[in-house]
Amino acid sequence: MSEVAVSLSTICEGDLEQQFQALIPALLQRLKHGTKTGVAIKIEFKRIPDTATMVTSSFKITPSFPAIAKSSICTVLGDGKQMVTDAPVQNKPKVVNLFDEKGE
Repeated sequence: MSEVAVSLSTICEGDLEQQFQALIPALLQRLKHGTKTGVAIKIEFKRIPDTATMVTSSFKITPSFPAIAKSSICTVLGDGKQMVTDAPVQNKPKVVNLFDEKGE
């Protein structure tokens, strides 16, 4: 087994870099004009007990996707124990973009 210096692209056998690159398409797909997204990366090192030179390394990568939000009105029924709302629309109208990608 060959050895290389520890870096962001080599830590955990290169898995951090691989996971980061795999997340980029999903982040870009959900990124719309006016929104933002991100990736939080946490790397930890822990000395292995009873050794002078051995350390474990681990990472956690957490994507932050733009939130999706919507609201609707619900009605509380007379017994006060149940709520109802409008049924989902089965054939939603198609959204037509009147502007090009630049918003012009």
